Amino acid sequence: MAIYDNIRSALEVRLSNVSGIPEIAYENVNYSPTTDTTFVVPRMVPVSRRPAVRGPNPQKRYDGIFRVSCYVAEGNGPSAADDLANLVITAFDATTDISYTNSDAETIIVSIDYAERNEGRAVDNWYEVVVDIGWYIFAQ
Repeated sequence: MAIYDNIRSALEVRLSNVSGIPEIAYENVNYSPTTDTTFVVPRMVPVSRRPAVRGPNPQKRYDGIFRVSCYVAEGNGPSAADDLANLVITAFDATTDISYTNSDAETIIVSIDYAERNEGRAVDNWYEVVVDIGWYIFAQ
């Protein structure tokens, strides 16, 4: 399995196991929320892939952002969206290591560098708060 597939899987599995997380609208999967539905939309944003050391066949450091958009019904204030964002932030707290074993029995460890709430905004019939989770991993 490709490294980015493993990273995405590790992060998505972690998100899906968070107690209190509502429906998850995964990337490139049809999802049509009904009005007043609370849901989250995770997005994988690879940022860089660089050698971690010099020499032949060096280990690489992969960095990226796991962006989780939290959607709640519009018009009720930011509290519900903030509560949802806080669930995500707590589950992906800085210095957390996420271990994931794929179907080929290969295990990776994705390390969390930070989890931060960004601005809130109205989108269609929802209020959205975005949480950016910085991650990194050392791999071949």
